[in-house]
Amino acid sequence: MRTKTLIVTAIALLTGCSNTRVVQSRYVIQTEAAVSECSYVWQQGDYWEFLAWALLDDISSADVLAITAGYTPEALPEPGTEISIPIPEEYEDPARKRMEAARLIRTATEIRETDRNQCMELLTEASEKDSSWSVPVTNITVMLLEDGRADEALELLGPICYKNTPALIMAGIAWRNGDTDIALRHLSEALISASPRPEALAAAGIALSVTGDRERAGNIIRRLLDNPEAPSELRILVMQYALMLAEE
Repeated sequence: MRTKTLIVTAIALLTGCSNTRVVQSRYVIQTEAAVSECSYVWQQGDYWEFLAWALLDDISSADVLAITAGYTPEALPEPGTEISIPIPEEYEDPARKRMEAARLIRTATEIRETDRNQCMELLTEASEKDSSWSVPVTNITVMLLEDGRADEALELLGPICYKNTPALIMAGIAWRNGDTDIALRHLSEALISASPRPEALAAAGIALSVTGDRERAGNIIRRLLDNPEAPSELRILVMQYALMLAEE
């Protein structure tokens, strides 16, 4: 019973955090040898971390993005200013659509607790604005799961189940349904990254322990504990489980 409670807690943390993270983007910073750039018109409310999150899937690249655009990280262009960003020129229109979708997501996040219907409408609009981006879709599925609409969430995630965050959510749904093999498969997909999400490491570590693969589970849990950016609640959860396992 305690094991089941811990796993459910891990899955809850897994889905509850998904609206603050992003999945792999097709946009990458170019090397010094590449000169391809595209133009972008700075909008009111923009900031370098926001662009780095939406366009590069890497907030830590904000300073580099500012410098390559000809600004210091502390300086922001005036709204309406046209800047150059290190993204291939052919992605200029997709980048514009990505930023429009990102603003919709930002507004949806702000009103999520006060107007869920409007929040859902904005996320839907964002997914239509940039159909290649899985962030609005995963945020929608989290809300569907909160409302007990798992079947709708699975249908929505189907086309993007190969991406890390959707795979993580689908693993949670499968585990809750008792589909252990399917859950483990999706967790493996969620771990296919140079830096897997702490939630994925925690869920995979506990799930593998429960299913008997304790050596692999131990390696994954150590990766979580060695990650200084892992949320403290996940560290505590995993340590609670490790102590419980030692008592068995």
